[in-house]
Amino acid sequence: MDASVVFLGRNASIMALVKHQLTSVGCSAEGFMRDEELMLRLERGGVTLLILGTGVEDGPRKKFRAYCAEKGIPLLEHSGGPDQLLENVRVALGQ
Repeated sequence: MDASVVFLGRNASIMALVKHQLTSVGCSAEGFMRDEELMLRLERGGVTLLILGTGVEDGPRKKFRAYCAEKGIPLLEHSGGPDQLLENVRVALGQ
């Protein structure tokens, strides 16, 4: 998979696992725990997919849904656990 994926989560250990899984299949992956840092990264452009983890609260979730819809960025709201992540990313990217 050749994609630039960014993700937002609230648990550092799970985020490390997500990054490992994504990079192991050739994705460029950047994780963020702070909404503001993620928004700055999104505004720089070049993002293929945004993943929101299950721990992301409703307010930020709504904000990023709207942003992605406006900018045409595919969004994956992942809640299936690490064993389903890569398949869900493939589906979100249409691969």
